[in-house]
Parts: sequence; C-alpha cells; structure tokens
Amino acid sequence: MAMQSGKLRFSRHAPAPSLSNSKGSKKKGGGQTITADTSEDLSPWQPTALDPWDEKKAKHLFRRAGFGGRPDEIKTLVKIGVDRAVDLFLIVPNFTIPVQGTHFLPSGELLNLDSYSGQVAGWLYLMANSPWQLQEKMSLFFHDHYATGINKVRYTQLMGKQINLFRQTALGSFRTQLIGISADPAMLYWLDNRLSRRGRVNENYGREIMELFSMGVNGGYTENDVKAAAKAFTGWTNAFGTFYYRPSMHDTSNKVFLGRTILGRSGAAGIREGVEVVDQILRQKVTAEFMVRKIWEWFVYENPSKAFISKLAARFRADGYNFRTLMETIFRSKAFYSSRAMKKLVKNPVELVIGAIRNTRQEKQVSYLRVAIRFLNMGWPLLNFAGPDGLPDGVDWINSQNIINRSNFLAELHTNSTRGYLHTIFSGYYLSRKDWVSEVRSLGLSTPTQIVDHYLKDLLDSEVPAKVRTDLIDYMTRSDNGKFTWNLNTYGQIKISGLVYLIMNLPEYHMN
Repeated sequence: MAMQSGKLRFSRHAPAPSLSNSKGSKKKGGGQTITADTSEDLSPWQPTALDPWDEKKAKHLFRRAGFGGRPDEIKTLVKIGVDRAVDLFLIVPNFTIPVQGTHFLPSGELLNLDSYSGQVAGWLYLMANSPWQLQEKMSLFFHDHYATGINKVRYTQLMGKQINLFRQTALGSFRTQLIGISADPAMLYWLDNRLSRRGRVNENYGREIMELFSMGVNGGYTENDVKAAAKAFTGWTNAFGTFYYRPSMHDTSNKVFLGRTILGRSGAAGIREGVEVVDQILRQKVTAEFMVRKIWEWFVYENPSKAFISKLAARFRADGYNFRTLMETIFRSKAFYSSRAMKKLVKNPVELVIGAIRNTRQEKQVSYLRVAIRFLNMGWPLLNFAGPDGLPDGVDWINSQNIINRSNFLAELHTNSTRGYLHTIFSGYYLSRKDWVSEVRSLGLSTPTQIVDHYLKDLLDSEVPAKVRTDLIDYMTRSDNGKFTWNLNTYGQIKISGLVYLIMNLPEYHMN
C-alpha cells in the first residue's frame, strides 16, 4: 500500500526496499548517500547519531508489539532506550482472566461473560487497557491462526478459555501450545474431534493440525499421515467443558506418521500417541518455516525471502520453538526497524479500533459493549470465525464497504455514541464528550496551526502532503457559513474533535 497526495493507492504486497533508513552508509560516485539494506538483517539494531532511538521508532514498536501507545507511554519508551523497551513487552503475567459470570469494568460498565457480546467486550477492554500489550497482541494472532467460532462451539466460556490458553502460551513453547490446543474444549467442538472414535474416525483435526496449524498446505504430508494423526487423537474428547481422555474411544493400532511408527497403546497410555504426533510435527523443518513466515508477515512485513525465513526458522527450532525468544529476536533486529517494515502493513480492524481508542486516551471512557456491537461490521467476527482458515491480512482489509465501516466507527468514537450520549452537530461533525479543550490547553496549544501540527505528529509518524495540512488548518477556521475568527473557548471542543476524526481518516493513519 502506498500514499499519493493524501489518497489511498494499494498494491498487493509491501514494496521491496531500495534505500533503507538503517546503518551502513556508503558514498556512490556522484556523492549520493546509499544506506545498506538491512531488511533481512537479524542482528540487533542499535541507535546512532544519524539513526537515533526516537518517537517514530518507539511508536513503530508499540503498534506492532501492542495496539499503539499513549503519549506518556511513548515518552517512557524513548527515555529508557530500545533494549529496555523490548524487555517491557516481553513480560508476561501469571494469571488467567475470568471467562464466566458478570463483572464490572472500572468505568462501571457491567459485562456478562456468559454472553457473546460480553466476551468480545471483555477482550476488547483488555486489549485497550492491559499493560501487557504483547500478550494480548499474540493472543489475537493465535486466535486468527486457530480460527474458531462461537457459532459452532456454542459456549462462550469455552471461547474465553481458549483465549486464556493463548495468553498462557503467547510467549512460551509452541509444543505446549499445540498439545494444549489439541485438548482445548472449544477446538474439540470446532473440528469435531470430541466425537472421533475407533471405527468412526473423524479426520478434521488430523488434517488441520498440519495444514493450518503447523506445516502449511504444501507441508509434505500425505493423506495417510492425515489418517494416522486422526487415529492417534481418537479418545481426546471433553466433558462438562473440560478436556477428558476416553481410552474406550481410542484406536489402539500402530500408526505410521510422517515416516515414524507410533506404537498403538491401550488404556490411559493411549493419550501419549497424540503427543507423539505433535513431537513428530515439530521435527519437520517445514513446521518452523511455516510458523516463522506467518509471524513475520503479521508483525513485520510481507513476502520475506525464502532464504531469510529458513535462517530465522533454524533459530526458532534450535531454541525449542520458543515464542519469547523469537519475538525478542524480531523486535531487536535491524530488519524490524528497516524502511521495509516501517508503516508498511495495513491495520486490521482490531488494530484500528483499539489503536484509535488508545491514541485518543479514551480507553477508560468508552462502552466496550457498544464497541463490540459496532465491531461486528468491521470485517473481523471476533470469537466467531465462519471457518478454520482465519481471515486475510493487508490490503484485503481495504475495500469500499470496509472503508465506510472504518470511517463510521471513527465518527462514532468522536461523537461518543459508543457511550450513548446526545450529540450536537457543527459543520458536519459531532461534539465529543472528551474534553479536547482541556487537553490542548494542558499542552500549551491555542492556535489552529499549533493544534493541527500537534495532532498530525501525535496520531501519525509519517509526513502528509502540504495541501492536506493546509486543508486541515482551513477546516479549523471555517464553518458552513464561511470563515470565522478562531476562538478556542467557542469552537475548540467541536473543531478539535472533528480534526482528530479527519486525521484518522487519512490513509497514513490506516498504516501500521
């Protein structure tokens, strides 16, 4: 995706880099400075006088490792430096989130986690407010990766339990996660493995654990491998919302899986066969390559070279498929801070919604139940995938209908219809309940030019065409009846709210 004159122009993939913003400058014959291409350099990035650790890079890290930082959070990251900043994101708390019952949010809003909307609202609240941003971002990635839905699972508590599994393994072992998802009650419903038994083997999970979850469509397995994996997982079922292994349902025959014989077992020992399937999957080189490519394209940029992915995947395997080590390597790398990575991904609906809430410091104010309802129109049915394939990324999020839905959400955020308040209209924009005037006063701003420049810098860390800036300043001093004399007390609240809405509708804001 690229920007021209403030308008969207999309290409299918992120453009290949020509000049990088990274270290390694060399002079060419005519004196032109060309910097080394570090877009596939995994060595740690370190600041220099010409390439400092600054707000732009701190915002980039916060958008990718989380959902965007507030100004105070960005200042903290800049102050402590890149190494400690990455360390902060890699901290994972040791607790689980409630998945049932009614709970009050700090704002006073009551959520019923036994309802679908309550579960979605609760998760959106955590994404916006959790200090452990990477844990929620990784959980979102894995939700897309494993792609289950309430429409078939039926029980909201089971969906909540699955997201807790992702939180617990977000920066842990892929082996632990694969075994955990195989025994996850929601997944057992989703792919029907709870009904799979000897003599009536269901092959859904045997296929998807390789095709979608670990090795990819062309991962080198055969139909016989699918059948063998499915038999190994017979007896993995659930009872009363928890995993339960039934030896009487298990196929005790020997299985040849990915070239290795898994000895059939009876009784309680039969559960070991499913674990052996996971271990054999992890022995395959393609498994690490599949997962590393998917994570890289989600968090960094699209279309890395095969050789680069092979190199990073080899590290991932050598480190025991540890997600924490992988993400640390990524977030510290020169490649992550290269020009190929900066602002080259399109925000998915969750990143747009939660980012907009956090960017405007309204994470304690909005009604997350109403945000959850609005989110149904955004193209990502959170906790309710229609099928196991997940959703597309990148430019596929941008079409005529999605652009309208994204703009409508941003309009509602700034009118605070997410709080159900009555709003007033001025020049086509709604009055926000957020006290924008107090905010700009606290920053020492008063003139339209100062205010426009501040919010352009605050909400974007990329340049906009000069005409866009001029038009925004003009908007601040114009009504439907023409020009007026600017007065912060009279027009500030309405106009600043409208200004932020306009900036968030620029194509630059939709880039992650």
